[in-house]
Amino acid sequence: MNRLRGLGLVGWLLLAGVAGCATAPMPPSESTMTIVRSQQNQLEARVASGHLTRAQARELLYGKLGEVQPPLPDLGHLVEFRRQVTAQVEAKTLTPEQAESRLAARESEMIARWEEMAAQYAQEQRAVQRLQNEYERGYKDQRQMEQTIKTLPRLP
Repeated sequence: MNRLRGLGLVGWLLLAGVAGCATAPMPPSESTMTIVRSQQNQLEARVASGHLTRAQARELLYGKLGEVQPPLPDLGHLVEFRRQVTAQVEAKTLTPEQAESRLAARESEMIARWEEMAAQYAQEQRAVQRLQNEYERGYKDQRQMEQTIKTLPRLP
């Protein structure tokens, strides 16, 4: 129990962060989302140039999304939505154009959400790092002050 008292603010923040990560899915990093967005743009360019069909590009995109580690939150929901839209096209309740529009909107929404999650997570990590640096700086200053006090002559 004495060890827990010595954690301080930064220790408790880090402990709370670790405990929170165990219950919630890990958000993607900003660099991961930059890569995902870049790959999406490259695939769109290949579709525009006629090298790929929309279906081929979407299949490649979903393959890349599935490779992201840690897994993207709610990717399974997006995949399921895609299956439902495909089934609706096959059942002729949606036209291919309507399906494309719905899929593009949902994909764009999910990628934007992942980018927001990544930005928020990065901001939180920078705040924790700043607090940890301040804590360590204060600890170092305190130790130096204690050493200085020890070297001062004692009064009779």
